Amino acid sequence: MKSPLYSMALSAILAALCYVAMLPMLALYNVFLTLFICYSAGVLLGPGWGFITGIVGTFICSFFNPLGPALPPIMAAQMLGAGLAGIVGGATSRIVVGGKPSAGRYVVMGLLGMITAVLYHLLVDAVDAWLFGPFWVRLQLGLLSSLVTVVSNIVIFVVLLPALRLLKGALA
Repeated sequence: MKSPLYSMALSAILAALCYVAMLPMLALYNVFLTLFICYSAGVLLGPGWGFITGIVGTFICSFFNPLGPALPPIMAAQMLGAGLAGIVGGATSRIVVGGKPSAGRYVVMGLLGMITAVLYHLLVDAVDAWLFGPFWVRLQLGLLSSLVTVVSNIVIFVVLLPALRLLKGALA
């Protein structure tokens, strides 16, 4: 088991990476590498540190966004959604990085990419609809536009699975 200081340092590095990865992605509508980074933190450090990494990393992204900070309720929803991605990473770590690579693992990673994106957007879009309503119309439009995130997350999770497995092996 790694020391808490090691986990804290790696969590801080991954939280900072969320911000660094977010900047070039601003040019691509609703495409986020941050959800994969938060998920990876859960895989590498466990669900608790994955949650913390998601909260801190997304706070940094939302508060210091060059386009302006998010409103506090939306920022809280974003932080919780990314934190949940970290928890999912910790809960599924053995499934995706244990054993030999297989086609089934890529399918699982695609599903996990979809799940993390849907969880994230359900929270964020519900808060957005609550703030700016009418609730059901705004929620439906938000979820429709989140399809970009869902599809891109599936691709990101599948394509970056080998890198995650390599990183997990190197840090073990």
